[in-house]
Amino acid sequence: MENLPNDWDLIQKSLDASILQSQVWSDFQQSLGRKAHFEWSNHWSWVGFERKMKGFKYLLVPYGPTASVQAKEALDSLVSYAKKHSYDFVRIEPMGNISEYDLKAFGAKKIGELDPEFTQIIDLNKGEDELRSGLKPNHRNLINGTKRRGIEITQSTNPQDFNEFLSMLKETSKRAKVKFYPDSYYKKIWETLGSKNNAKLYLAKVENKPVSAALFYDYNGVRYYAHAGAYQEINRKVNASISLLWQAILDAKKLGMNQFDLWGVSPNDDSKHKWAGITSFKKGFGGQTINYLGTFDIPIKKSKYKLYSLAQSLRGRK
Repeated sequence: MENLPNDWDLIQKSLDASILQSQVWSDFQQSLGRKAHFEWSNHWSWVGFERKMKGFKYLLVPYGPTASVQAKEALDSLVSYAKKHSYDFVRIEPMGNISEYDLKAFGAKKIGELDPEFTQIIDLNKGEDELRSGLKPNHRNLINGTKRRGIEITQSTNPQDFNEFLSMLKETSKRAKVKFYPDSYYKKIWETLGSKNNAKLYLAKVENKPVSAALFYDYNGVRYYAHAGAYQEINRKVNASISLLWQAILDAKKLGMNQFDLWGVSPNDDSKHKWAGITSFKKGFGGQTINYLGTFDIPIKKSKYKLYSLAQSLRGRK
């Protein structure tokens, strides 16, 4: 496993970097067999993971590089590193003080988003009453009626509860006709992030029967709403998912966290977007919509990247 510097997370915290640029996320990615590569200075950093697909090799930098200043230096570092290690291109999701103008100087091309370009963030420095006032009326009414509907919410480290969570993900995937990761992926997350206290599992039960569950990531004062599922036949009747998420928000506040990241919403409330339904659910908790730059490719071997782009277009992908 490639070892990041001992003070890597201190660097990330100084830059307000995402958990996807953390030591623990690097450990997780490497547990999947993806080599980690990184560089940093006092003002920027990045960690990327090697990805291979049908004759192409690229470096993926999720929610990175992150720069407070010296954006050009950060991008120079990444491109030089990729050239040195013979990558065909780098795929990045710039954060911090990096602009589209900076990216254009490196020939970056915007592609379809990998990680969410828009997200909804709740400020946990507000008081609980103020957080409640930010709820949409329907969410507030359902939260107030949590006990009346017999919903019990717990945080769990029980392997049986984690298996229940996996079962809910499968049902949600089938119902929504969306492809999720295999069980092994979530188990690796739980083994890696859970063991370092960076992942928390919540379950909602009614009459001691599991109804909904969610996995949250905690890092650098932020709780992320990462993965969720439910047995919808029951959940539709009791709306346990809303009560569960609200409890996770309150718990994050009690732990002294600064933000709750709902992790992905549709752009501009687009009713035709694939995330329109979940966006309405998430925005019911209030907060502010944040727009990141998005996902970009920087071609390193230009002729090879043209072949890659052609192959992707033939598959109907961006």
